[in-house]
Amino acid sequence: MSAWLEASLQDRLGDFTLDVSLELGREVGVLFGPSGAGKSASLRSLAGLRRPRSGFIRLGGRTLFDAREGIFLPPRERRVGLCFQNLALFPHLTALENVAFGVAGAGRRKRLRAEEWLDKVHLEGLAERYPGQLSGGQRQRVALARALAAEPDLLLLDEPFSALDGPLRRSLRRELRRLHEETSVPLLYVTHQVEDLCALGSRVFVVRDGSLAGTFPVDRLFEADAGGEAWNALGWGNLLRGDLESTREEGWILNASWGALRLGARDGLTEGPATIFVPSDGVKVLYPNLPVDEELLDNVLEEGMVEELIPLAGVVRLEVASGGRLWQVEHPRSSLQRLDLRPGHPVRLAVPPRRIEVLRCGGATDESGEPAGLPMAEGAFCSSVGR
Repeated sequence: MSAWLEASLQDRLGDFTLDVSLELGREVGVLFGPSGAGKSASLRSLAGLRRPRSGFIRLGGRTLFDAREGIFLPPRERRVGLCFQNLALFPHLTALENVAFGVAGAGRRKRLRAEEWLDKVHLEGLAERYPGQLSGGQRQRVALARALAAEPDLLLLDEPFSALDGPLRRSLRRELRRLHEETSVPLLYVTHQVEDLCALGSRVFVVRDGSLAGTFPVDRLFEADAGGEAWNALGWGNLLRGDLESTREEGWILNASWGALRLGARDGLTEGPATIFVPSDGVKVLYPNLPVDEELLDNVLEEGMVEELIPLAGVVRLEVASGGRLWQVEHPRSSLQRLDLRPGHPVRLAVPPRRIEVLRCGGATDESGEPAGLPMAEGAFCSSVGR
């Protein structure tokens, strides 16, 4: 697929250096990485909200920015939509008026176009409601409709669903996939959630410490010959394989060579080979001589050894050897004085069941008939694991 978006961005924000280059077709790209990696700064540069020190941005054959040529189109001329987590809806305008704000033209055409987009996001009966009268999910749909009604050449989304709960988040991801398929507007989506990456993305751009650490098609995550390489590039969590077992007393358990993890009661799973994911901030470091939280008692791992400690902004990233594998762990820097986490020191880890995401389990299906582990319309990524 030929590149629709080509960008090379170099900038300096205080002590932080940004150096990101990417190419994207008319597909869904995901900027993936930890907080403070440079994902949002990249989006703001693409949208024209910040002028990089050097580089270029080309979109659909147009040059939006070229430092050498002195070209810098303002946001209103870029035809780039942008959705933030905080939505930025106008509180004094109705849902219909908010959507119409992004539509070119005036009068009846403007209103009809806004009504059409409210229909597309299933809010046709709420056109006259104000943002304060809508739920979080409804407000997010209004924001998406407003951005797409402007017929952008590119839509940028900066963790727009992060404040929403699981079922609503999954529903809006399905909505976004459907809108992309209907409009063919390319999307660039910022997240640090692996489930978002698997559910939405065609291509992932891994951003770490202001630089592009790797880029590859999302389905490479699940190819047996390339999956390890891809997950290593993500460098942002723990991909685990084992066998799921259902027990009457403890619910679901994943058994593996390195030990076992209890998932608790879950719907839609079946016994057999499975792949799960635990984010690095979902692995907890246990404090010596302090009681273990009740939710962690059943998932305390074999005592491990700190292999590496990397200080980051607000957290430290640890690599811990336990049970014959390396675990990636994030721990608050503010707690370091209470623990000795230097390389070579022993440490105990535990995993809360609620932080375990099932990415794939055999041929299981949930109540919707989709493969279990990822929600409806996201199952292609489940079924391709380990092929």
